[in-house]
Amino acid sequence: MEKEQIQAILDNANEEFLERFYETMLNEIDSDDEPYYKKARQLLLASLNNEHADDFFIAICGWSLESLIEKSY
Repeated sequence: MEKEQIQAILDNANEEFLERFYETMLNEIDSDDEPYYKKARQLLLASLNNEHADDFFIAICGWSLESLIEKSY
């Protein structure tokens, strides 16, 4: 998806849509039958290529990648 499309959604989205979007994402995560270790590997690989990976993790769970890793040990 292009940045312009995302910005248009942000500019026009109401609270109801944003809640449905988040709920949809959580439902898709819950219904995905891929093993957790594969999901974790993909998230960490994607984080290698994104200098703002912490923004994603903080947005979805309130914790930075570093904090999540520390909590996992």
